[in-house]
Amino acid sequence: MFNFDGRPVARGEIEAMTAAMAYRGPDGIAHWREGPVAIGHCMLHTTAESLEEVQPLANEDASLVLAMDGHLTNWEELRTELLARGARLRTRSDAELVLRAIEVWGDDCLAHIDGEYAFVVWNARTREAWCVRDHAGLKPLHYAWDGTRLIVASDIAGVLANSNVPHRPNRAMMAEHMANEWFSLTETLWQDVSRVQPAHWLRVSADGIGSKQHWSPPTEVTIRYARDEDYFEHYRHVLQDSIRRASRTHLPLGCEVSGGLDSSAIFCVADRLLKEGKLLAPDLKGYTYIFEPGRGPDEILFARAVAAHTGRAVREVAPFLPDLAWLSRRGHDDCDIVPYGNSAMAVNIGNAATGDGCRVVLNGEGGDEFLTGTPFHYHEDLTCGDWSAVTRSLRADVGELGVIAAARRFVRFGLGPMAPRRIRDLRNRWMVNRQSHRFAGAQWMSPDLAELLKERRGQVNRDYYAAIPNVSRRLMKMVMEEAFACFVRDFLARQSARGGYQLRSPMYARQFIEFAFSVPENLRYRGAAAKYIHAQAMVGWMPDVVVRRRDKANFMYGFERIIDDLGNYYIEQLPALHPEVFDAKGMSTLYRLYREGQGDEKPSWELWGCLSCENMLRTCM
Repeated sequence: MFNFDGRPVARGEIEAMTAAMAYRGPDGIAHWREGPVAIGHCMLHTTAESLEEVQPLANEDASLVLAMDGHLTNWEELRTELLARGARLRTRSDAELVLRAIEVWGDDCLAHIDGEYAFVVWNARTREAWCVRDHAGLKPLHYAWDGTRLIVASDIAGVLANSNVPHRPNRAMMAEHMANEWFSLTETLWQDVSRVQPAHWLRVSADGIGSKQHWSPPTEVTIRYARDEDYFEHYRHVLQDSIRRASRTHLPLGCEVSGGLDSSAIFCVADRLLKEGKLLAPDLKGYTYIFEPGRGPDEILFARAVAAHTGRAVREVAPFLPDLAWLSRRGHDDCDIVPYGNSAMAVNIGNAATGDGCRVVLNGEGGDEFLTGTPFHYHEDLTCGDWSAVTRSLRADVGELGVIAAARRFVRFGLGPMAPRRIRDLRNRWMVNRQSHRFAGAQWMSPDLAELLKERRGQVNRDYYAAIPNVSRRLMKMVMEEAFACFVRDFLARQSARGGYQLRSPMYARQFIEFAFSVPENLRYRGAAAKYIHAQAMVGWMPDVVVRRRDKANFMYGFERIIDDLGNYYIEQLPALHPEVFDAKGMSTLYRLYREGQGDEKPSWELWGCLSCENMLRTCM
């Protein structure tokens, strides 16, 4: 908490904020204060180095005071750099490294710091607060700013626990949630609470607030080899190193093993590193879901194949399937959405891992975002004149799809982007209209909310991404910066913190992202095989039955088992309780479409958004 008008922080204000996030501090909560500034920290020990850590952390003259969440992945290199520059390191902790990096390089320290982190620094000399999030926003950071007072916390509940922050709903964000259309990267469901964007920092002083982006992925192909095998070898090196760096813990390392391509590869590579003595953890434990027949996706055979391949047990855990009362309470306590049904399932995996002594759990997040690929590799290869790649891709597509389908794909994804922009815009509008859902009109919300949603749609800056000439990299950047994905990363970090462990994502490592952005698109997508480079590089490293897998599990059961029983709630209760938000006729139509729909045609996400917004309104009241 920073009062830039000089008023001292009142007793109890910072304590109320850390109390609202006490689940983040099983190893202690501490505070630092000096006049108009107060900083609190909730400690979770995840590494041997963190056992030496005391936060909030000040330098010798208290000119810099830091509070940090997360871990560094380049602690070895950073320590060497700092010692070479004469820095005095009092402990081995990551927080100490960050504090000394700020002393040595100032703002430029972010070019030297890598990992999953969010931190806040008070500079007593310049009377400024500096709030920073990592390259992908893997650790959350929220704030409220009223022109003279800055209040910052990892979670929304921590910000709202401060008595100076109003509890006013953000109706435009409610509209986004209820329509499952996501636009804002900085807003929350609360009008006065914002989030720091991924890969950005805020600097705040009595003169005001400013923001700047400190990292962006490359948007051109820069890695080119003559043979596919060279790409595979390079990929294995990057994946292994990302997993090794993410594995640093003094306790057993947990790993989610869904049976899919990504988490299975991470577990298999981690097992290989452990057997080679290179894993930075004393042991490795795997966890997977096991569902009752007919109550969710059946991936257990894939997970068991991974266990057999490694010779290491993968613990089979029943998913957490909470009732609506539990979900509502958690949404109320978080001051945020009601937890998504598919995400809440992981509560039991977290409980199993912490019960086995783990404080760190790896997941496969990032694989879909950075490995899946698209047929726009045709356009990329045509643009750079790589005719051998075009020929190879055509041959693969003909073998998988047939001549006619392969020709259509080549025209659409190779020649199509070369058409004049006016023609492409007309086609895109036609495709949007053709593919729009029957429930895309948002008739279930009040007219003023529908109007706010319409305004949001009109404010989308299409030129921002259109300026990236490489279509494949443009799409990757859009996926990485997609507002919903950023929101989910915040949610997952908070859920794991509530479970008493730290979730880490090796496939969101900066070096992994930069590699994925730098290789030709035809390595990520070839024929009918998405994640081509990943699957081929993992041949022999994980079971063939997983390598050859093309489908993905559908976890919508976690949603629909709740929604199925809420017809009266949606049709009658919501419109009666909040007519200023929900339209009675529209809600009835929306729920009917849910009952009649199949697969992706069911508006499950929209109905969950309505549930979350009503829960938030009750929290506000």
